[in-house]
Order: sequence, then structure tokens, then C-alpha cells
Amino acid sequence: MSSRPHQGIRAFLLLCLLLSAVGCGMPSMLDIKLSRMAQKQKNHEVIRTLQPMVDRHEPVPSSQLMFLAGAYAETRNYARLFPVCDQWQAQIERGDRYMFGGDVSAMPHYLRANAFLDLGDPVQALAQAQAARAILDRQDIRTNGFIVSLTIEAEGALGVAQALLGHTAEAVACLGRLKALNTDGTINAPPKYTAMARVQVALGHFDRALAALQDPKAEFHSLATLFYDDTFQAIPLAFLRAKCLFETGRIAEAKAAYDRLLAHPHLPEVGGLHWPVLLDRARIAVKEGQDPLAENLLRTSVTVIERQRASIGTEAGRIGFVGDKQACYQELIALLIRTGHPQDAFAFVERAKGRALVDLLASEKRLARTPDLDVALARLGQADQELTAIPDPDGTSTRGIAVTLRSDLAAKAPELASLVIVPEVSAAALQARLAPDETLLEYYATGNRWVAFLVTRDDLAAVPLPAADLKGSVLRLRQALTDPGQRQDPAPAIAELSRQILDPVLARIRTQKLIIVPHGILHYVPFCALGSLEAPLLERFSLRMLPSATVLGLLKPAKPIENALILGNPDLGNPALDLPFTQEEGVALARILPRATLRLRKEATAEALQGGRYGIIHLAAHGSFDEARPLESALFLASTPRTPGALKVADLYRLDLDADLVTLSACDTALSQVSSGDDVVGFTRGLLYAGSRAILSSLWKVDDEATRDLMVDFYTQLPALGKPAALRHAQLAVRARHPHPFYWAAFMITGNAQ
Repeated sequence: MSSRPHQGIRAFLLLCLLLSAVGCGMPSMLDIKLSRMAQKQKNHEVIRTLQPMVDRHEPVPSSQLMFLAGAYAETRNYARLFPVCDQWQAQIERGDRYMFGGDVSAMPHYLRANAFLDLGDPVQALAQAQAARAILDRQDIRTNGFIVSLTIEAEGALGVAQALLGHTAEAVACLGRLKALNTDGTINAPPKYTAMARVQVALGHFDRALAALQDPKAEFHSLATLFYDDTFQAIPLAFLRAKCLFETGRIAEAKAAYDRLLAHPHLPEVGGLHWPVLLDRARIAVKEGQDPLAENLLRTSVTVIERQRASIGTEAGRIGFVGDKQACYQELIALLIRTGHPQDAFAFVERAKGRALVDLLASEKRLARTPDLDVALARLGQADQELTAIPDPDGTSTRGIAVTLRSDLAAKAPELASLVIVPEVSAAALQARLAPDETLLEYYATGNRWVAFLVTRDDLAAVPLPAADLKGSVLRLRQALTDPGQRQDPAPAIAELSRQILDPVLARIRTQKLIIVPHGILHYVPFCALGSLEAPLLERFSLRMLPSATVLGLLKPAKPIENALILGNPDLGNPALDLPFTQEEGVALARILPRATLRLRKEATAEALQGGRYGIIHLAAHGSFDEARPLESALFLASTPRTPGALKVADLYRLDLDADLVTLSACDTALSQVSSGDDVVGFTRGLLYAGSRAILSSLWKVDDEATRDLMVDFYTQLPALGKPAALRHAQLAVRARHPHPFYWAAFMITGNAQ
């Protein structure tokens, strides 16, 4: 393992040796052997020694479970760490808690707290750190150096968790308690000041963190150095110092520190710290005008990030640093555009969106729809987890296994692979998927700078956009467009946003069919209404949306429409929530659509979606978007004894549909979570994954009567015109009767064009 042992474990091992030296107790021969292994970073030897004993259900004392838990924590194997901590805690509760004068009751809790920080879960980290603190508060800290050591670890984890959760006062209180601990001249001095630095980094106070790391009191007692070699290169501590130097403007020192880290043979195996080292070193290279070096470093950082399926937080959250992996993509894309490589930049934009999707869905574990795919995902997850650990000599095949599993998954289930594996695609491959009469307009933000990619089969250009206050412009537009009473004229807001994101590219578009791939806040924009009130984009183009250009390769071709399912005006148990026009809408559509099954009121349930295969599924119901928890966004259908009425986004990833079109004639159903990468976790992406070829959805709470008219016109024109053109026809018809964009601009088609 490349980093030092956990401070509490290291301190305890040293105390064991010191106590033994003065006759206060003698560890067993196995304890001594395990101590030597841990001090020499031989964590896999510890695991090979102890795990078979646990598997055989042999009695393993707390002293040895401590070494096993520490080894799993050091190798970041949390799937193994948590069960060992649970077994250890149960053993402690049965009385096996004292080792050579030290009570280890708090240790399982603080190990879990650090693990949850690594995994990006400060809420659970806080709970575990508080549990450790509650135990330690009952101990006599004045005379027991081991309890001091554990207190430092618990306070450090507690302070970092509080800071990451925005609880500044509580984090500062942890700093105060750490500072009050008397550790001068003892082995606990370095851990104390390192813990203080971790909390300061989590608070964003890099100058104070650096001061703590460089405090002259942070040194070992002379006796301790007889037993512990303090020259070992500790990667997390070295990164912490380098990051503080970088953030405080001491660039030359930071450069040297980062170069030392990059030369460390084990840094590539610490993914959670490898990519930020590469990112900051690339930023320094850019400042020094070394663009080729910066590009190489940034490309490597992206490779490191994409090596893992789940979100990388390991060895970063614990030390207070939680970085944005999207920054690697943003810096690389901006550099590629500046140096005249728009094709490469576009390809990395698509990879950035794939990474964002993988990260946002990392907490959703039940994505597979068959037992075989569940097994494939489990094996891939295990291989990815092993790649995050420092490999022992016998584990060199893991990377090849992971590569093979990824290839198999991509071949057997490309939709599923798109959710759990970052795709690598070339710009040329993406261009080849476009029809000759289509133009793809994809937006992307690199920091505060926005760029539009104009892509056809034969050309690709990156166009910088004059987007000064894009978020404000979008919010002003939405406020104006969702005001049907026309208390404010929407024309200025339309013109303002059009100047920023549309005018710089409009003259270059030669086709009538336009595919738009938004990014970030632009997912909230009704593009069909841009241009002007008198001549909106709707008049010139047939529009459709995609969450990313890569999705073009996953969309299934259109299928013949042989039947339809219509769910309308579900009975939600509250007359105030009734939608009488959606009931009329459903009845009217049942006369238009072939072999339509109409389910109204109490029959409009989520169970109906599982009852058969339908070419068209039309859901006329209330919907809501939960920005804080996008997987909890829901369509509200009638409940049954077996199924709840709320059909959540998370549920969509477990549906098995084979529909040519799903229409969400409801409120806010096109909205998704806006994140640093892209807001792809919403109804549309969930339904695409579930098997729908296209989705018709809305951007705001739509008018009930106007929506009925729009839907009737859309389905009437659909067989002859195709989806985007039929929607355009219906929107123009509603616009002729209701000119205000509120009535017609909310709806959009996402998916294929047939």
C-alpha cells in the first residue's frame, strides 16, 4: 500500500511496542507478526493470514480483527471492510475491547467514518464519527496516549464531515477541540496537526491547512523514532501539502511537490488522488505555456477517472479534498479548442457526459433486467473495486478481467453499458450516425465559458459563445414564458438568450432538421421559442433533442405502431388534482390511435405498463421534478394494493418497454438534475433506457386545454410526418390560436426521428 497506515492503528502498534518494552504487557507472536506486516505496508499478507480464519469461523480476537480491518481500509476494499468492522464491533460489545491498556471500542466507528468520507457519503461519515466521539468521551484522555490518538482520528473525521455538509460552526468546534489536545513531543503530534489540516481543507482554508502542516510542534518524540521510520512517503499527506501550496499561490513549490508525487511508483493505484495531482500539474503547465505537456497530463487524468465504474472518492474525501472530476474534462476540452483540435474536443465532451451519467447513477444498484446481467454487473463491480486497491503480486490480472467484462457487457447490453461504462467514441464515428439532412448542435460549458459544436456528416466546428450570465438569462426566459397572463413581455428575454446561444451559429446551419444536445442550465430552455416572438426557431426547423450525441448509436429504429396504451386523469384521491381535459384528451386519442387500450381514473395505474407490449404509451397525468433528488421525480398514477401511485425515475430503469413513443402529457417531465457534468438523470433518459425509441415531454406546468388540442393534432399528423415534424405541426397550430409560448413551447421530442 502506498500510503501510511491509519494514524490510530499506527499509534496503537507503536504503543504496543513501547508498553512491551517497559513490561506493561506482551502481545502474542501472531500480533507481533501482524504488527510487522502492517508497519511494512504488507496489507495483502495481513489479509491472507487472517481472512481464511474468519471464513472458517475460527475465533479471532479483537487485536487481530483490528489488523484485518486496517488492511481492508488501507487497500480501500470497503465491501470487505464493513463486514469485518461489524464482526469486530460485535466482539467488542461482548467484552473483547482492551488491548495492552487501550480500549479500541471507537475504532470500528472511525474506520467506517473514514470509509464513508472516501465514498463521498459525509452524512453516514458524520454518524459514525459521532458514535466514535460518544465512546471516547467516556474515556480518560489525560493519561492514555492511545485514547488521544483515537480522539484525533474521530475529531478529524467528524470535522471533515461537518465541513463537507456545510456545518461550518461545528467544524470549527472540532478544530478547537483538536487544538486543545496536548500532544507536544509525542507520537500524536503529527496526526493532530494533519487532522487540523484536513478540516481546514474541507472548509476551503488552504492557507490555514498549510500552517497546520508546517507547525513546528508537529514532530515525533525522540523515543518514537526508534520504533517508527518517518521517512516513508505518505501519498495522502504529500498530496495535502502540495494542494495547499498550489491553492495558496506557491506555484514553484507546488510544482516540485506534484512532480515528486507523479514520480511515486504507487500513485497510479490511488485513483482518488492521482487525477487531482495530474489536473493541478496540468494547470501549472498551462500557466508556463507548456500546452503539449498539459494535454498529456489531462488525457492521463481522464483515463484514470474512466478506469473506474463508480464515482472516485477514495483517499480524497478522507483528507478533506472533494474535487470535481468534470474539471479534468473541462480543462482538456478548453485546451483542445484553443489549440485548434475541435474534433478531439467534441469527442471528450461526449466522454464527459458519459462520465457524468455513470457518477449520477452510481447509487442506483438495480439497473440490470436479467439475472445474467446482474451477475455481469456484480463481477464488473468487483473487478473495479480491486483496481482501486494497491495490487499484490498475485493480483495483476484484475485489469485484464475488467477490460474483458466491459467488452462483454457492451456487446450483450449496450443500453446498460452506456449507464455504467464511460464510452470512448471518435468524432468521425459520431458524425457518421447523422443523416445527410441533419445538423447536430451540441452545447458545452468549460467553467464560465460556453462553446457550441456544429456537427454534420461532413463538417465539425467549435463556436465560442458570448454567454456572460447564461443562468440568469435562462431563468428570466422561463419566468417570462411561463406567465400566460402576459404580465411581462417575453420578447426581451427571448432576444437576450438568443443573442448568447443561437445567433452565433444560426447562419451556419444549412439543414431543416436540427438535433439539439443541451448542457447544464440549457436543459431548461425551450429552443423552439428562441429567435423572436414573430419568427421563432419552430418556423424554420424540425427539432428533436438528445441527452448526448453518443445516444444516436443506442436508439433503436422505429417500429410499426400496432397498438397503444393511454393512461388518463388518474384518480389520486383528491378532486383538486383531477385533470378533466386529460380525460377528454385520452378519449379523443383512443379514437385516433390504432388498437388503443384506454385506462382512466382508478384504472390508470403503473401496473398497466407491465401488462403488455405497446407501440405508443401515452401518460396524461400530473408529474413533478425533484431537483435535489432527481431519481425521486415522479409521475402520479392511481395506486393499487400492490403498487404505489408514484412512478419514479428510478423505477423507469427497471421497466422493460418496447415502445416506439412514450408521451408524458404531464408537468415538468423533461426536466432533469443540472449537475457539473450534465443533467441526464430524468424521465427522458430513464425511458430511453427502458426501451422507448422516443419521448414527448414538457418543460413546465402546461395548460390542460391547449395540451389536449396539441396532442390530438400531433397524433393525427404522426403517421405521415414522423415525430419531430408532427410535433412542429401541432405546435404551429396551437400557436395560431394562442401566440404566447406558454401554450405551445413546453413540449419537446427526445430520441429518434422516424
